Amino acid sequence: MLNRSPTKVFMILGTLVSWISAASSVSTTFSNSVQYQFDTNGNAIDLTSGKVDWLGGAYVWYGLPFGCGKDFCGVATYSSADLQTWHYNGLLFNPNTPEIETLCSAPLSGNCGRPHIIYSAGNNNYVLWVDAQTPGYAIFTSNSPIGGFVHSQSRALVGYQPAGPFKAGDFSVHVIDGTGYIAYSLLDFSTTGASIWPPFLQSIYVQKLTPNMRNTTGTAYHVLTNSDLVDMQAESPDIFKRGDYFYITASNTCGFCTGTLLVVYHSKNISGPWTRQIISADTCGGQTTGVLTLPAPNGGASSYIHSADLFRTAPIVGTRTATHGHQFQKLEFDNDGTLKDLDCSLSKSVTVSLTPGTGVPDPKTGRAVSATDGSGETGSYSVSCNLPSYQLYQTWKSSKSGNLAEIGVNIASVEPTRNLTITVFRYNNDTNFFTPRYVWETLTTFNLVPENISQALQVVRVPVGKAVKHGDRLGVALVLGSITPMCTMVKGGKTAGYNVMGDVCGRANGNGNGNTLFANGPGQVSLRGRNGKIPPIQTLDQEIKWYAIVN
Repeated sequence: MLNRSPTKVFMILGTLVSWISAASSVSTTFSNSVQYQFDTNGNAIDLTSGKVDWLGGAYVWYGLPFGCGKDFCGVATYSSADLQTWHYNGLLFNPNTPEIETLCSAPLSGNCGRPHIIYSAGNNNYVLWVDAQTPGYAIFTSNSPIGGFVHSQSRALVGYQPAGPFKAGDFSVHVIDGTGYIAYSLLDFSTTGASIWPPFLQSIYVQKLTPNMRNTTGTAYHVLTNSDLVDMQAESPDIFKRGDYFYITASNTCGFCTGTLLVVYHSKNISGPWTRQIISADTCGGQTTGVLTLPAPNGGASSYIHSADLFRTAPIVGTRTATHGHQFQKLEFDNDGTLKDLDCSLSKSVTVSLTPGTGVPDPKTGRAVSATDGSGETGSYSVSCNLPSYQLYQTWKSSKSGNLAEIGVNIASVEPTRNLTITVFRYNNDTNFFTPRYVWETLTTFNLVPENISQALQVVRVPVGKAVKHGDRLGVALVLGSITPMCTMVKGGKTAGYNVMGDVCGRANGNGNGNTLFANGPGQVSLRGRNGKIPPIQTLDQEIKWYAIVN
């Protein structure tokens, strides 16, 4: 149940969320400095090429998870009542059946990419479109937008896809004024290999959908302005309407790159003529994924929320990466219908009002949200891959007496070769870390084996089951035996997004709240310095993402 008290204000995921009963609305602030979002269990959102839509009375964020390390891991969804607190729903269908593996895992097949869900009012069901095989697109249907989708043997064709080296690629489907539309990129492989770049050409077409939202109908119109390489390398389109204008957002050919153009076309008719703008040189270090049309809860003008995959934030890179962040930013329009440039500054934030969703589980059912202690689900987190270069010791003071049931930390790696050893311990005070031969009290030791380590920043749950008291100094040690880097999530530091190390032998009292991150380098187990009196232990001006549950 949503708290309708007009006096209560919550901080959720670093974003101010105010519940207003009289207007039955929620006011949400998006900040560029918050580049990672989490589900209620503390896991970083693992979605690429995703989209947020209002479906079934809630905000549903869906896309491709890549934590499994394969070309296709499924299509996942999260639900939210406020665009800030996300509940993980699971996968839309089983990705491991022979039928789906054939459909989604073949090379150059599209890998069931750029999934989009659209509601069919005529059939009172939901239609999932995915980019898989050719011609056109594969179709799934379900009575729910968050699961139970069944593959249809019929395909959705497009109005223009010539025979030969052409394929319908990135796309979006959307209902506008009761009519369904598709914007899709047509891939032209006829020049593949002829030059270093571009690898191929692609440009956008737009067309109406049939009333059941399962196919296209009518003419496919080419979205062009002057047929230059901006037009002819356009991909990842989305379509929406504001006032009298249709808009199509797109990027240039990117391939999960760390920044590409954000292109916007607008026209009063899908047949054109189209006007083109470039509103960002690099989409703030990522690639556009779509625009959410957000109706005002009490009438008035809608808001339009642009979303992007921020691949520049991912320390684990490749053609598929599960460690990147996301950005949500409200689009701003001039009086003539053109858009203002995207603002990539970290200080940029904007507040919007929206209708709260319903049917989403209470956030307090999530382990991280309801945890006794932790680094919190708010704030500007980044990714640090300093394991095994350093051994990490995150400490805190227990705020409650009882049974320490479990702790959780966010971990990601690609093909680690050995275990990550996680030790939960109790100690006396912070000076212990600078004292030779000090031995802590071990509460539990947990070995995370390589095959259980995700490529996404998922929470590793460590069961403890030991009694603790209010005020106990506790810690979790992370020691990696692998030569392959492993990543945690951190917040803090003098420079956002970077690790700041410093010898602080004289500062043994931590950061004032009992949460101190200690570290020592590999093999650093003896005194250092010209005077031979500097301990090998350092502190980081950061805190890893963690939680602890005391019952």
